[in-house]
Amino acid sequence: MSFAEWVYRYLIGEDMAGPNSSAYYPGPVKLQHLPMSVDERPEPWYCPDPGI
Repeated sequence: MSFAEWVYRYLIGEDMAGPNSSAYYPGPVKLQHLPMSVDERPEPWYCPDPGI
């Protein structure tokens, strides 16, 4: 399969990155930076809601 076909299938919602990889989970995504030291406690931040 070519890369163009893979991207097309991924964009139309087929499972291209593993089982249930096309599942949609509503709401914002919680992200968190990796700590740079043992004592650091990074705060999570959120991406905007995709609004789909």
